[in-house]
Amino acid sequence: MASIADGNLPCPTKAHGRLPSTVAIGYTRSSEHALDNSIIQGDMSMEILLKEAKSILTPQRNGFLAAKPYPFTHSLSAYVGCGFGQTTCGLYCYAQFLPNWHFSGFTADWGHAVQVKTNAAQLLAKALSTMKPQARQKLRIFMSSTTDPYQPLERQHQITRQCLEVFADYSDLDLLIIQTRSPLAARDFSLMEKIPYACLSVSIETDDQTYLKRLKGGPPLEKRWELVRDARACGIQAQITVSPCLPYTGIEEFGQRLLQSGAHRLIVDSLTAGDGVGGERTARSPFAKAEPGWRDTSHAQRLYNYLREQASGTKISIGWSIAGFCGIGTSSCN
Repeated sequence: MASIADGNLPCPTKAHGRLPSTVAIGYTRSSEHALDNSIIQGDMSMEILLKEAKSILTPQRNGFLAAKPYPFTHSLSAYVGCGFGQTTCGLYCYAQFLPNWHFSGFTADWGHAVQVKTNAAQLLAKALSTMKPQARQKLRIFMSSTTDPYQPLERQHQITRQCLEVFADYSDLDLLIIQTRSPLAARDFSLMEKIPYACLSVSIETDDQTYLKRLKGGPPLEKRWELVRDARACGIQAQITVSPCLPYTGIEEFGQRLLQSGAHRLIVDSLTAGDGVGGERTARSPFAKAEPGWRDTSHAQRLYNYLREQASGTKISIGWSIAGFCGIGTSSCN
């Protein structure tokens, strides 16, 4: 069946109806949603906990997202844990070392358990509706810093979609970053179009699909490139985060594809600059064992320098690590 994620349909004009939420555990490669399900390697089982959260907007007073020049005010995570933890990004994801995961009560390994915040949209609606307009206009929200809002479970539970429906009722926030590596985000383009301050941020860490497969795979890179292209075709602001920058096929090949992707902004990050503690978390991660030479991040710096040189005179903004993520001015993905 053709879909906008395949690049074969125009941007939708109506939001799709909600699918029923389920408490099903496990994935099957033979399902109609094979794109999501096939990324899960090895054990097909997932420990899933449906739970009501006490709050949904987390203030950012220090750390990565609170950095200058344009710090985020809040983060929003509709899930605790991430199904993509079973793929390549799960090898280095710093979220597996954070308190919200360690105190979640799960006994399963990172990537094999997810808590679904079933009331996330209701909490968001209450927070925005009770906030004074002057305060709401200053909101700069990053969704999400510790999970992927479009991880496989989102297809069934649609918590991220419900949150976008709430945001669509407000036109006065400053910024909403939707950070994902999943082609499933195309499902919600019709909602993102209604949110003038929304920016779709897509993770493309490399252009080498063979390299990803050699590790633990992940959402197909071609689908991610298409996601960016289709978002731009729908008039949705988009940026690409090469975060962290993994080995790529060639600097010119990867660099030119990034520059010609249609994204307004390109951010390059490394495993040492981007894990929040100078590489200490990465050193404790499974990625350090899988890739003993991970501390050599010169390829990331070379790509950043190449992009800056090639983007000179264009409208494409190039950012590095923390300053790049926090480099988006008021109500703009430029």
